[in-house]
Amino acid sequence: MAADPGSVRLVRTEIMRWFHELRHGDDALAASIAVAVSEAVGNVVRHAYPGAGSGRVEIEAQLEEASIVVSVSDGGTGMTGRAGRDHNGMGLPVIGRLADGVTVVSDKGGTRLSMRFGLDGEATRRTLFAPLQERSIAAASP
Repeated sequence: MAADPGSVRLVRTEIMRWFHELRHGDDALAASIAVAVSEAVGNVVRHAYPGAGSGRVEIEAQLEEASIVVSVSDGGTGMTGRAGRDHNGMGLPVIGRLADGVTVVSDKGGTRLSMRFGLDGEATRRTLFAPLQERSIAAASP
């Protein structure tokens, strides 16, 4: 699909639909997958094709034994092609908190980010905000 802002919402909707066709009842996992994939596609939209107009983003999702693996790929500049640009975004850290495993392969020909989500039912591990609050409180203490 086109790497444009409208694709982020479309992908999020389609991933949720696909997930619920596979497995009903784990709303926390479904939300984690949707947010992580949205962040990955958002990164492609914002960073992969600077000044070149719109490129393409490919999403592949599959069930592998006790995991769901989702890959987001583009043919853009690659993460190494972002010299002089802001690298302080929260996209990859958010994805890292939500997924059980993340692999990024990137060069000047594009980037492929793969995320693995275990189907083990440990939804508490995917709570994005609670661990961050605990760290903030600990950091504020003398």
